[in-house]
Amino acid sequence: MWHCTYRQRHAPRHNAISRAAKLSLHMESNTDVLSPLLSVLKEHPRGMSVSDIAAAVGVNRNTVSRYLDRLLVSGQVEMKTYGKAKVFYLSQRVPISAMLNFSSDLVLVLDRDCKVIQANDAVCAFMGVERDNIIGKGVEESQFAAFDHPLIQGRIAEALNGSEVTEELRFLRHTEELFFRVKFLPTVFNDGAPGVTIVLEDITEGRRAEEALRESEMLFRSLVENINDLILNVDETSAFTYVSPKSREILGYAPEEMLGKTPCDFMPPGKAESVRGHLAALIADPEPRILLKWMMLHRDGTPTTLEVSGTPIYDMIGNFTGYRVVCRDISDRVRATKRLAQWKSFLYSVVSNIPSMVFVQEVDGGTFVFSNEAAEAFIGMTKEEMAGKQARDLFPPDMVTFFDNGYQEMQDPLTIREEQVRLPDGRILSLKKIPVVNSRGVLRHMLGIAEDVTSRAAAEDRLVAERDLAQGYLDAAGVMIAVIEADGTINQVNRRGYAILGYTGEDLTGKNWFSTVVPERLRDRLTRNFARLTAGELEPPPYEEGPIITRDGREVQILWHNALLRDTEGKVLAMVSSGEEITG
Repeated sequence: MWHCTYRQRHAPRHNAISRAAKLSLHMESNTDVLSPLLSVLKEHPRGMSVSDIAAAVGVNRNTVSRYLDRLLVSGQVEMKTYGKAKVFYLSQRVPISAMLNFSSDLVLVLDRDCKVIQANDAVCAFMGVERDNIIGKGVEESQFAAFDHPLIQGRIAEALNGSEVTEELRFLRHTEELFFRVKFLPTVFNDGAPGVTIVLEDITEGRRAEEALRESEMLFRSLVENINDLILNVDETSAFTYVSPKSREILGYAPEEMLGKTPCDFMPPGKAESVRGHLAALIADPEPRILLKWMMLHRDGTPTTLEVSGTPIYDMIGNFTGYRVVCRDISDRVRATKRLAQWKSFLYSVVSNIPSMVFVQEVDGGTFVFSNEAAEAFIGMTKEEMAGKQARDLFPPDMVTFFDNGYQEMQDPLTIREEQVRLPDGRILSLKKIPVVNSRGVLRHMLGIAEDVTSRAAAEDRLVAERDLAQGYLDAAGVMIAVIEADGTINQVNRRGYAILGYTGEDLTGKNWFSTVVPERLRDRLTRNFARLTAGELEPPPYEEGPIITRDGREVQILWHNALLRDTEGKVLAMVSSGEEITG
């Protein structure tokens, strides 16, 4: 079953009936006059005059002349003139019905009652029917039921009245959608009766191509309008012929504000001149692909850096017409790159000028690729001279061992190896080696830091010596001495104290004095008093008696002398207590 949809109506052209008569088709006539005329002419292939034909069929000359004109117009007979005489003979041309079969268009001929008079092969093939099954039937009872539609019936009526009409129709056949350009042509048959010739031109492929093109254009427009890049077309004068809507976001201008202008119109004067010359060269000698960087000004005056890639545009005959360029706003990237460069410069300046020696060594090959000024002073070479050298070319043996070994154990970037080495000249260096991995986590470089700690080591040695000396004094004393920090923990107890308390070694260091050696009945009160002492609310008495608990649980009475240790601001840091066991 066909379903028909009206698509478009073209203005009808009204024609005189005389013009319609010229479109009459060949058909078999049942009239009493035409058949004898054709039979006589068939018997005389060389031709006959009007008088001869009239005499042969027994009809007056005027009637024969009128019917011969009709046959001549319909193409069934031909005429030659010999002087004043006219000779008629049967036409040797192909009948119109046969010619219709040569057409790829669907051609259907209807009479005034909308019955099918003729259908060409294309119609039969399209409908999948035999011609005999449709000839003589009305359209409403044939496979052309779709034509039994008020709109199409109206167009047929117009054609019967002498008007030629063209429409575009959409047919649904099963699940297939087909489009036709349909012409309704006025037709006059041999007997003078009106009819209609309907010519259907299949335009489905064209309409599908138009739909595909429209969808493609919509897709392209959607893509252009939604991508983050600005699309521009410039002609051979460098003027914009197309600007995508992204211009509003990137440059603050509507597309129509930029059309007809050039890129240089939106650039700082200092940049515009060089770009103008470059564009002129590219237009004079087009390149298959261009990659540029433009600085254009936003409407508010802010510089906007664009990364520009372009391809040439050619017309249908191969003439160059301009470039299509894609512009990406890389302003944020440029600013980030600039900040990164500034940060790298800052870090480089810091690393180059810190007092510690800094070395960067490649893991593959073990060569050094960077060193700071302190390293240059230590080695006695410039960084350029040190670059590419290995540890054995630069350092004493102990440092060579430190830098060249331990790579396998340092795959973890959080691993830091530290060591101290003493140089032959007596100096002491503190060495650090830190792994540096790339973005994929692969160990590529080793960062080495060396610091001369000779003075610090000497000071530490002096402190250790002084501490040991002080500890010796404490241990030599005949009384118990304890250092209690402000939070109540035991910092130090001398040898006599350990003997009285019954502890050995460093058993008491770090423990709470009150919970360890003070009897439980006095613990809370003495803890509160100590807190007031360390807060500066009280001063300790010169002497006082108080018990302590030994390791084995015995109470020992001690005569205490207490003193507070303060910092430079007077804050209490600890209390030093010396005590002597009371016996008897």
